[in-house]
Amino acid sequence: MMLAVILMPLGILLGIAKVLVTRLDLLNSIMAGAMLVFLVRNMGLDAKTTWIIFGVTALLAFVLQHMFKIGKIVLGIWGCIAVGILCYLFRDSSPYNARLMAAGIGMVIAAVMNAVFWMLEE
Repeated sequence: MMLAVILMPLGILLGIAKVLVTRLDLLNSIMAGAMLVFLVRNMGLDAKTTWIIFGVTALLAFVLQHMFKIGKIVLGIWGCIAVGILCYLFRDSSPYNARLMAAGIGMVIAAVMNAVFWMLEE
C-alpha cells in the first residue's frame, strides 16, 4: 500500500512527460505561454490574471500551429530555444563549454523531434 502511494505521483509525472514529448505541439504552446508570463512577471499582476494570460497564449499558440505553417515554424523554433535555455541552466556547476554543448545538443534534439512530429502529422 505504501509503495503504491509513493509510485502513483511518479507514474502521473511520467505520464504527463510522455504526453508532452509525444505531442510537441502542446509542449511548444506551453513554452509560448510560459514565455509571455515570464515577460509580464514584474508588472504586479495577480495570479489569476497571470494564469489567464498563460492559458490564452497557450491556446492561441496551439491554434496557430495547426492553422498556419509559419506558426509551426516559429513556435518550433521557440521550443528549441527554450530547450536550449533549460539545458544550459540545468547544471550551474558545470564548466561553461559543457553547458554550451549540452544546450546545443538539446536544441538539435528538439529540432529533430519537431521536424519528425510535423512530418508525421501531415
